[in-house]
Amino acid sequence: MQLNGSKSIRGALATITAALLGSGAVSVADQGKLESSLLYYSESGRVRATEGIVNISKQLKGDRNIGVKLTLDGLTGATPNGAAPSSKVQTFTGASGSTQNVVPPGVIPLDGAFHDTRFAVDANLSQPWNRVTSSVFGVHFSAEHDYYSFGVNSGITRDFNRKNTTVGLSGSYSHDIVAPRGSAPVPFAFLPASTPPSEDGRESRGAHSTRPKEVFDVVFGVSQILDRKTIIRLNYSYNRTSGYLNDPYKILSVVNDQNSPDAGEPVNYVYENRPRAAGRQAFYGQVRRDLSGNTIDLSYRFFWDNWGITSHTVDVFYRWQLRGDRALQPHLRWYHQSQASFYHAFLVDGVAFPQYASADTRLARFSAVTAGLQYSLPITVGSRLNITAEYYTQVGDRSPPEAIGRLRQYDLFPRMNVLMFRLGFESGF
Repeated sequence: MQLNGSKSIRGALATITAALLGSGAVSVADQGKLESSLLYYSESGRVRATEGIVNISKQLKGDRNIGVKLTLDGLTGATPNGAAPSSKVQTFTGASGSTQNVVPPGVIPLDGAFHDTRFAVDANLSQPWNRVTSSVFGVHFSAEHDYYSFGVNSGITRDFNRKNTTVGLSGSYSHDIVAPRGSAPVPFAFLPASTPPSEDGRESRGAHSTRPKEVFDVVFGVSQILDRKTIIRLNYSYNRTSGYLNDPYKILSVVNDQNSPDAGEPVNYVYENRPRAAGRQAFYGQVRRDLSGNTIDLSYRFFWDNWGITSHTVDVFYRWQLRGDRALQPHLRWYHQSQASFYHAFLVDGVAFPQYASADTRLARFSAVTAGLQYSLPITVGSRLNITAEYYTQVGDRSPPEAIGRLRQYDLFPRMNVLMFRLGFESGF
């Protein structure tokens, strides 16, 4: 599965592991650097993912630096399709029309055919222009069976105040192509629980097999050395995404109204509909300080968008240096978000549909905590091995106040628990 499904999970993986992987930058004293990692991600009873990354950077003449990152990951398992639980057995046909998923009574419906493989390559070239100014240019390409992305990025940094202050500005553009299995569904189109395939073996869901999406990002940042032991960073970021933003595999249940003998029981299903544009902004602040040879890293991020979501993220890392150049790094993250203005766990039969609606729980109100530990040790001169384990738990509103009839009996937002293990290797050459 692609788009908001796999991309959201991959985005979460990247966010969770980015601080542990490091920036991949090469200092003047280095001629080259190799970083590689292997990540295993497992949601309890749901999605499993494996991701491998190889990042190579090399210093060229004139203090220029070139970097190439290769990523290969695979996703499999089951993920919620957006439908509400029922007191009866529910049956859903996959996008290809060749598979059926039978859901027992009282259970959140999952798409058991969730699977995908993605390959991505990123390349960048950094160029110093003088002692205090440098720039970077990069390109990106990724492909999965139903999603393709082509992107470019560029940035410039300048040092001030005897290189104690650094100001940076960067931007990126990406053109994405969404190619859903069975073509893109018509928003709010009804479907039976078991949708018959058309003559060509596809579901009759829409006329277009591909849809475009454009993504623009801008980041402005300032870093300041306060003293020999403390550095702070402040960033402002803006993102605008437009085009096809629906998840073509997500649906909503249409349930009987409150006055029905079977209030809350699904009677129909429709495909979701999201706005065709999203504007997202965020402020980020970070403080890193040396404490007698150990390092504490504290950051806070405030995010908001025009879909009605606001979020708060607090991250704490503490790197504890041990003998023999080994290190332990515990990590704790807290996250909370509000729900999108068009999030609905279900729709009600006989009531006019809103302009936009989605039952994707990633757009709902929820809180999450991540706790982890990394052990780092030298292997040879100039090389290190990093072993990381993390646990993530996510909690939402299990019985929202708008739940009616039989829906009040069910857990509409089951707790999600995730285990992550990562093995990383880095070496100079």
